[in-house]
Amino acid sequence: MGFISAVNRLISIYVESLRAVFRFKIWLPFFLLAVMQFLLLLLFRAYVHPVVYPILSPFVDLTGDNAAAMFARYPGLYIALPYVYQWGKLILGVLFEGLAVGFTAMLFLRHFGSRKGERIDTRFTFSRWPQLAIVWTIVTGLILAVNMWLPELFRDFLTGSPRRLMAFEIIMRLIAVAVYAVFIYAVPAIIVYRDNLLTALKSSFTLFFRYPVFTFFVALIPYLFTVPTSYLSSQSAMIATKFTPELVFYILTAGILVDMLVNFFLIGAVVNFMIEEGD
Repeated sequence: MGFISAVNRLISIYVESLRAVFRFKIWLPFFLLAVMQFLLLLLFRAYVHPVVYPILSPFVDLTGDNAAAMFARYPGLYIALPYVYQWGKLILGVLFEGLAVGFTAMLFLRHFGSRKGERIDTRFTFSRWPQLAIVWTIVTGLILAVNMWLPELFRDFLTGSPRRLMAFEIIMRLIAVAVYAVFIYAVPAIIVYRDNLLTALKSSFTLFFRYPVFTFFVALIPYLFTVPTSYLSSQSAMIATKFTPELVFYILTAGILVDMLVNFFLIGAVVNFMIEEGD
């Protein structure tokens, strides 16, 4: 794929997603996921409530003694909220995000008029829930492992050098996008191509290594829209000190909305591309 044709194709698959923006039925899976994420965030915010505390405290304790101690008082709750919430969100993702991706892929298939999509119904998508969840967990687990292992590996090199640390953080984000790009087609392939777990991973590898640079930018473009809320939520201590602790909650809420938008356009673009490649 030449440079100009790759750029044109990249633009076209995202334009097709944009044209579907008023197909409100397609929004439903990620909207429901966003509602669950917001309710989870509200639960964590109400952590010290007598009803909520006994339910959540065992989970919060698992996130570490420092986080658990900080989370039990104000304003420490808001400082630790992004860290604790991300672990809760991860569990929610293992259970439901793969299914949300699968249903959105099915709805985009119908929208784009694929013959495959016309034969795929709700029952089929539900039957693939375990495979969707497993593949999503594998991909997310690999990205999480990279984000945890590499900083530890280069800790001595980064200590005491803010410039190195800043450069490393940028590189880490690009590496995370690259890892995701390798697997970006895996979860949708279970619906689009009716692949099983292993075949879905193989399909993703095949498409990525056929179009590596193109696929990287397919993953990078929506990711860039998540950077502001992601960065701000990582600065919760500074925000709680210089502004107001409650602002952290609103930033995390904004992050949920941004994720919903990004996921919608990303899955639409990926499904459109996979249909074209599969025809």
